[in-house]
Amino acid sequence: MGQIRKLSPKAHPFVAIMFPNDELYDKALIEIQNWFGEIIGKGPIFRVLDFTKYYEREFGSELKKQFIVFKEPYDLEKLYLSKVWSNELELKLGNRAKNIRYLNIDPGYLAPSKFVLYSSKDFSHRIYQGNGIFAELTMLFMHGDFKKMDWTYPDYMSTENLNFLKKMRTEIVSLSRNNKD
Repeated sequence: MGQIRKLSPKAHPFVAIMFPNDELYDKALIEIQNWFGEIIGKGPIFRVLDFTKYYEREFGSELKKQFIVFKEPYDLEKLYLSKVWSNELELKLGNRAKNIRYLNIDPGYLAPSKFVLYSSKDFSHRIYQGNGIFAELTMLFMHGDFKKMDWTYPDYMSTENLNFLKKMRTEIVSLSRNNKD
């Protein structure tokens, strides 16, 4: 029988931010940093339309996206609440009265063995966390590389983004070792 641990595991917060212009990106980034703290890495900025047309109707054709990883690990027992918060931020920076958002913020976390995203949408591969939020195992890290799942979004599997995530994984493993010393 396994021992039940009273301390929740921790992981490094991750955010994928989709934005139509730099002004909105800058406003969102200030709020995101106030929530999660110091950034340890930002991935390349890329065009969302290079991977999907899913968001074009809602946000237009100039939508860009960037991945961001944060330095301080968070308690996984409560990290899913970052999705509740990010949905509120989207409305705050959008048009709350009309329930319109101008950007999309998808939080999750990066751990040495996995990459997880949070969603407000239920599906067969998502596990309920609480407060209307689900967790999705987006990629596993095995044998020195990230392994995609059937539902992994194509932009996460691009060479540039995979290289960024691998670099960030190396960084968080190093941070973890340094914190144990």
